[in-house]
Amino acid sequence: MKPFFVVNPHSANGATRQRFLEAEPLIRAVYPAMRCAFTAAPLHATELAERAARDGADVVIAVGGDGTLNEVAGGLLASGRAAETALAMLASGTGGDFRRVAGFPREPEKMAAFLGEAVRRPIDWGMLDYVDQNGKECQRPFVNIASLGISGVVDKFVNATSKALGGRVSFLAGTVRGMLAFKNVPMRVTVDGNMFHEGPTNLVAIANGQYFGGGMRVAPDAKLDDGLFDVVVFEDLSKIEFLALASVIYGGRHLGRPKVRVTRGTVVVVEAVGDALIDLDGEQVGRAPARATMHAGGLVALMPRE
Repeated sequence: MKPFFVVNPHSANGATRQRFLEAEPLIRAVYPAMRCAFTAAPLHATELAERAARDGADVVIAVGGDGTLNEVAGGLLASGRAAETALAMLASGTGGDFRRVAGFPREPEKMAAFLGEAVRRPIDWGMLDYVDQNGKECQRPFVNIASLGISGVVDKFVNATSKALGGRVSFLAGTVRGMLAFKNVPMRVTVDGNMFHEGPTNLVAIANGQYFGGGMRVAPDAKLDDGLFDVVVFEDLSKIEFLALASVIYGGRHLGRPKVRVTRGTVVVVEAVGDALIDLDGEQVGRAPARATMHAGGLVALMPRE
């Protein structure tokens, strides 16, 4: 096996670099052909992953958080070798939400064993068309969740902090600050051509995975390989209602509660009157209008044997 590690040295409040350097000799002892590269700027991981795939890497491992994983997945898709080069993750970021479903290791010393025992599984991914911070129309893939509303505001607060206290505390603090600052935005949500929701909206989550926001199980029934998004809408929640709901989201017990709606589909369009910020795999990338399109089975991930 020829694994290639794309390392974001700034993730986990800067601790990822040292964690990886300590683990590298253990991994190299088992996989002498391993290679690695450190990112130097936003979206650099996409460039590194694309080049590694074209150079024949068997698997490209994102070392960092969900944002790093997103960029690596984008590189594999851009390479045209996403079906041949597997995606994996050594979780070392703030959220680590995709890891919770995919089963990637957190401990660097377990990575060599994981690579030897894991199996290749096709997974879905989404493409999001949206407007960036400068008003430019953009397109970007995602593997976990794209959401609009309070989650985009929370991202701004979380990413502006040092994250020194870890992902769970950082997201909890960001959620509280976001709740205080956010006002519900009128949105219209269309799923597969049918109007699903219209009115003041707290959150729209377009989910391939189950978790976001540092462990919130917002889409507990979502599957990575069913060819469908789970679309979860929090309607016109007051701040008190949102706070009460937040206490049960971590356990995925919010479905069926008042002002929470769920459906499934392959094409989701979200329009907004006002500023509806986007959280895409843990990064605040832009705002509505947005269109998410499902691509079934277009990536291959290394996952633990069942």
